[in-house]
Order: sequence, then C-alpha cells, then structure tokens
Amino acid sequence: MATRISKIVQSRKHSSGGIFSVNNVNLASMDGLAAPLVLLDNFHVSGQPFGPHPHAGFSAITYVFEDSRTALRSRDSLGNDLEIGPGGIVWLQAGKGAQHQEVPAIRGGELHGAQIYVNLSARNKMVEPKTMHMLPGQVPEWHNDGGDRVRVLVGGFDNIQSTITPAEPYSILEAFVVDGITYPLGSGDNTIIYVLKGALSVEVGNQVLQLSTETAVAMSGTGDLKIRALDDGAHALLLSGPALNEPVLADGPFIMNDATGIRSAYQRFTSGQMGKLEAV
Repeated sequence: MATRISKIVQSRKHSSGGIFSVNNVNLASMDGLAAPLVLLDNFHVSGQPFGPHPHAGFSAITYVFEDSRTALRSRDSLGNDLEIGPGGIVWLQAGKGAQHQEVPAIRGGELHGAQIYVNLSARNKMVEPKTMHMLPGQVPEWHNDGGDRVRVLVGGFDNIQSTITPAEPYSILEAFVVDGITYPLGSGDNTIIYVLKGALSVEVGNQVLQLSTETAVAMSGTGDLKIRALDDGAHALLLSGPALNEPVLADGPFIMNDATGIRSAYQRFTSGQMGKLEAV
C-alpha cells in the first residue's frame, strides 16, 4: 500500500486579551488524512475563558506539558474533580454527552497544554461518558541509548502501553528526539506528526520531509516512519488511529454524523441528561 502524505501545514496562532493563546493545526487542509482527529491545539491559558460546557459524540483530551507553570483542574458532570500536574493527561470520552470545565489549578498561573479532540464512530456516538486520566508519574516512558524519550500518553510504543483505554483505538505519543526513532505506521491508520519545538527529518519509503517548529503533516500507509532530529533536537506529538470514513457534522460542542444527531444531542443537553456542573 503506497503511503499518502498531506501537505505540510503551519499552525495558526490566535490570542485573546493575554488570557488565552493557541497555535491551531488546520486539520481540514490535510487532504482528508487527519480523521478521526478533529482538533489539535497547542495552548497557553492564564485565566478562565471557558465556563462549564457540554460535549457529545467525541473525546476531549487535555495533555499538560511538562513545562507548564501550573497544573490543570479538570471537573465534569460525572463527579470528577481532578488536578492534573505537568506531564499528566485527562481523556473525557463524552459519548452520549457530559459537561466539563478545565482551568489552571492556580488562578493567574499559566497553563501550557495540548487540546485534542478525537471523533467517535457512529457505533460509539452514544457510548456512556467516561473520564480517564494519568498523573505525571503514571505516564510510561520509553528511552534509548541515544537520548531519545517517548512518553506513551495513549496507545503503545515498542513494548510499552498506556493505561488509558478508549472505546476505539488511538495513540498519542510525546517524543523528545535527540538522535532518531522509528515509528511503525499501522495499516488503515492516519498518522499526524506535529513539531512543537525544533526541527525533524521524516522519512517514509522513498520520501523525506523536513518539519520545522509549529508545522505538522499527516500520512496514511504502511512501513516504518524514520524520525530524526535536525540541529539540537526536537519536541513533537505523534497521533495515530484508524481512519474514520464517515460523514462528520460539527455544531458547537457536538460532533455527530448528521443533523438528526446534532438535534438529539442538544435535546439531551437542554433536558439535563448531560448532568449539571456549576462554574468555579
């Protein structure tokens, strides 16, 4: 199977009054190779720009980067009130619907994280909502003699597995590349590499790409993806999962397959079926 590769995308930076800034990867421009990923943001937030809000039809994931100056406070209508320190992750599998609110654990502290939305297939749109998380010391890591480090946030790498088990398989890895690593592409999967800092050479088959800071590329195929650092190393996210070839309709906080699904989600929310959550 020939490897398909999207164009290289430069993230777009947005900011709001010094409270919230985000580098957003335009997944829609990745030639259809991003699904089931529907949002990928590298954000900094120091205030509370978002109150409690609902989600349905997908999973909302927040990873707190190790350099974050404060922890994340993640609350939801399932009864969870979690403090996720730098290096930890929380995965809200919203399914048929739940509310949450996420804020810096220390008011005024700057939170640095990745916001990731992973779509659910039609068969799992109505799965019961569930929150999964790992604290910083619980995230398994892979190392090699060359100084490379991979944090296995979701899914697996080599013989290391995350304890987060979504309804549908997905992999989120954080790679600190000093020399080079090899990542096997899964048949039927879409894989995205997003460089947060530094530069990478990415080789698959007979194609070689160079990615700089705040650029991303998506691909689908099989074979080994050879990732090598350029200059003084790089920090990147690798996200991968089975391609989802279904209609997608997003409306505000809901992602469904059609307008009927969206209307049903709004009805569940307004009737209280997604629970209650007071603002902090």
